[in-house]
Amino acid sequence: MASPGRNDSGVTGAIALPIDHADSRPCAGKAEEEERLIERCLLGDSEGFRPLVQRYQRLVFSVALRMLGTRADAEDIAQQAFADAYGALDRFRGEGRANAFSTWLLRIVINRSKDVLKSKKRTEEPLGSEVAGDQAAFAHQPEDPEARAGQAEQRRLLEAALLRVPTKYREVLVLKDVEDLSYEEIRTILRLPITTLKIRVVRARAMMRQALGGTR
Repeated sequence: MASPGRNDSGVTGAIALPIDHADSRPCAGKAEEEERLIERCLLGDSEGFRPLVQRYQRLVFSVALRMLGTRADAEDIAQQAFADAYGALDRFRGEGRANAFSTWLLRIVINRSKDVLKSKKRTEEPLGSEVAGDQAAFAHQPEDPEARAGQAEQRRLLEAALLRVPTKYREVLVLKDVEDLSYEEIRTILRLPITTLKIRVVRARAMMRQALGGTR
């Protein structure tokens, strides 16, 4: 069976597609479909990867943006993460599990993001207006345009506070409170015990409250 990394010319176009803000969370019934698409890629059909990019590009970009704070870095990480995933498809083992591919992909995104944060040793500053109009915001935002506009300032404060939270707490907060993943999914991504994750979420929320006091 050919490795997808030997011929990845077709995946570049798929990765470069515009960000799709539609709901990207899969239901359990999509697991078999995703494994069929992956099998196509492993057999040399790179177009099989395009539906996976379209399905998860919003999720990948959103997580990277909340981890890093800048659109440019998030776009870079999103493309790198999809390229990494494509090149490693022969090592993916979904075994019919719901959300297996998305959690595997998000592990790549989180690790890539932490590498950037570590290498740049960046000063974590508020996002400001850069993401104020971006739709990949905290979970459960209303769809009414007027309601969304009215919450722009609140989102700005939340985004600024999030970047003040240390990385190991920010990652669980992004996955739990921004993307609304289950603890089981987060355990798969971060490879930490659920008890540890719950403790970190509680501490992260407390840090957010403290940070919000300094952003007003």
